[in-house]
Amino acid sequence: MKKETNLISVCGLNCGECEIYNAPKNVEIAEKLVTHFYGMWDNVKTSDFHCGTCRGDRSECWTEECWIRECCIENKKLDFCFECNEFPCNKLIEWSKESEKYANALQTLKNIKKNR
Repeated sequence: MKKETNLISVCGLNCGECEIYNAPKNVEIAEKLVTHFYGMWDNVKTSDFHCGTCRGDRSECWTEECWIRECCIENKKLDFCFECNEFPCNKLIEWSKESEKYANALQTLKNIKKNR
C-alpha cells in the first residue's frame, strides 16, 4: 500500500503535524502561536497563521522563500525531492542535520521513494 502523501511537503515534512497548518482549525494552537510570535510581529493575531502546503499555491504557503521548494518545484518541476536524480543531494543532507525533525523528513522521503 502506498503511503499517503497529500500532506507530505516536498522536503518530507508532514504538514499534518505542523502547528501553522493546523492553526485555522484549532483555536488553541493558533493562540499558542500568537503567544510565541508576540513581540516579534506587530498586532499578531490568530488569523495570521495558515498554510496551504508548499505543494499548493505559493501565495498560500507559510514560507514562500524556501530553497527546497524553489529547487524541487520551480527549478526541476518535481513534486518531491526524492524524484530528483541527485537525491539526496549534499544540500538536503546538510539541512537534515539541523534538527531531528529535518532528519525525519529526509527519512520520510527515502521511505516513500523505496515504496514507490
